[in-house]
Amino acid sequence: MTITLILILVFSIIWWFLVEYIKYFNTGDPEENNNNYWKFSYDFKPIKKEDFKPDPPGIIKKRRFRNRLVFLLYADVLIIFLLFNSLASQILEIIVN
Repeated sequence: MTITLILILVFSIIWWFLVEYIKYFNTGDPEENNNNYWKFSYDFKPIKKEDFKPDPPGIIKKRRFRNRLVFLLYADVLIIFLLFNSLASQILEIIVN
């Protein structure tokens, strides 16, 4: 049970650092702000353009990196959820026995 608590604490700290870094990391997208940091870059609704102009390679690399960070954030939240479930089952097992 102590290992589960330590893991919850470690992954919570990782979650906090990921959130702060994603908020700090700027890709240059005008739709990006502190309220939608948890979205992937392709979730933003693009402004309708008359002519298609691909984004510069630098911005594409930044968006890919940010998408990887958001994926790690989602994975971290899933791990925290599973650890809380494990902790709850351990507590219930102690109560029953």
